[in-house]
Amino acid sequence: MLCAAVAAGAGEAAAQQWYATPEAGWSDLRGIAVGGRVGAKVVGGLDLVGQGLVFFPDESGVGDPGVAVDRSAWQLSTNAMYVFDRSRVLSPYVGAGVRYGASDLTVVVDGLRASREQSGFGMNFLGGVRFPRIPAAPFVEVRFGDDTWTLTGGVLVGLLSG
Repeated sequence: MLCAAVAAGAGEAAAQQWYATPEAGWSDLRGIAVGGRVGAKVVGGLDLVGQGLVFFPDESGVGDPGVAVDRSAWQLSTNAMYVFDRSRVLSPYVGAGVRYGASDLTVVVDGLRASREQSGFGMNFLGGVRFPRIPAAPFVEVRFGDDTWTLTGGVLVGLLSG
């Protein structure tokens, strides 16, 4: 009995479908974001996804004239997502995961420099919708965590399937 369950699980694992996703978006605290993800359809509606984003915060108007401001931020995350129905034109999903990110702020005033770097782990809670019947299978997603949100969109590009 156990051998049959293990064999069935191995068959499902061999049938994984991998995809890559370029994406772009906006964060309420960090501005424009670009990045990508690699994911696998594991079993049923479950997807496992690794993602990376680099943010390009808008620095105009942050400091007074004569004050130089430089900000940067990036994050890597691993998420588990449940896709409710892959066969529909509109395919919603929800998920959660763990994120590691870093941000840096440097301010230079009259030749004096101050810098602050922050990094650490946090949680991701996400939801979105895919359009699997449209060419390139576009998606829109919103992620919440650490008092901020990020809205992204992209297209799913199939890589290989077992």
